[in-house]
Amino acid sequence: MANKKKKMDRTEFDYEIESLLKKGQRTIQDLSVIEGIYKDYVLLKNGYLISILQVSGINMDLLAEYEQNRIFEDYGSFLMSQVQDQLQTVSMTVPVDLRSYNLGWKKRYLQELENKDNAGNEYKRKLIASYIDHFQGIRLKDEMSTKQHFIVIREKMSKRTFQGLDRAESILTKKVEEISNSLRSTFETYDLAIKKLSEKDTLTLLYRHFDFEMSKLYG
Repeated sequence: MANKKKKMDRTEFDYEIESLLKKGQRTIQDLSVIEGIYKDYVLLKNGYLISILQVSGINMDLLAEYEQNRIFEDYGSFLMSQVQDQLQTVSMTVPVDLRSYNLGWKKRYLQELENKDNAGNEYKRKLIASYIDHFQGIRLKDEMSTKQHFIVIREKMSKRTFQGLDRAESILTKKVEEISNSLRSTFETYDLAIKKLSEKDTLTLLYRHFDFEMSKLYG
């Protein structure tokens, strides 16, 4: 029974990777199901073009039980309305990006150095430098993290040609817009933020999955 359930849980991607392994292919490019990036979309080797939406979360701890139940019901209704599109949802914990915040302190430190009228205030510069070191340490040690939620939407290419790719892009663009509007309408009470990932955002997300430790430094 357990083996039967395990087989049912396998996806088409599992079989694709397994077939690649049988052929003796071992490079990341060979094992990856990703063929490349086309504009703001990801092209898979099985002919699917996908787009990724980043959706803000809802703090359930602040809601009453009946409000939580309503959210689950609304979310279930949303999934049922999109059942033909076979949406994939992904949630991952990522470190809080403090680079921009820390960059502001670094700029302020340089301004203090260039301020001739305040050249003698060494203690102030040391205090700012301590802030920079503190927040840099938090970032590198993952002491602050947040949850990110994504919805993956796909469209199958009719033919593996540029015309087929353009057609799939056009259909997928409309599908993404419709799903975004449906999400906003379903959760309009909670001021849901929805962002379609750009090419750069998508590459950063893929890099984070591939090499999480290095992505904290350069992602």
